[in-house]
Amino acid sequence: MKSVFYCLSGPAGQAANEIVDVIAVSAVFDQPIAVAFIGDGVWQLFDQTITEDGKNTTKFLSALPSFDVSEFMVEKESLNSQYLLGRFDELRANDETSFLTYVEVKDRDTILTRMRDFDMVVTD
Repeated sequence: MKSVFYCLSGPAGQAANEIVDVIAVSAVFDQPIAVAFIGDGVWQLFDQTITEDGKNTTKFLSALPSFDVSEFMVEKESLNSQYLLGRFDELRANDETSFLTYVEVKDRDTILTRMRDFDMVVTD
């Protein structure tokens, strides 16, 4: 079963932590997985917030490639609306080891079209 996970919440919320946990568990069972960051979820790529339970969502996301999660998308319109597109490009260019090098910028229509390829869609 192919699954796509949509990260819609900012990194400090409980929903953000829970979806990252679900992604990791799904990956352990060798399910093909894609992750898309949309809306306030784009902040999960940047913010180093430590939540009440001590988790740093951004750091945990960076571990997902080691679980064989290989498709990461961020919605271009969301980056633009949060004024983060330039920062995203700069961080990727300045650090080739950054998790952001795994993330592809896609427009909204491309992400919605890609969603049709999955059997299960999960949002936070």
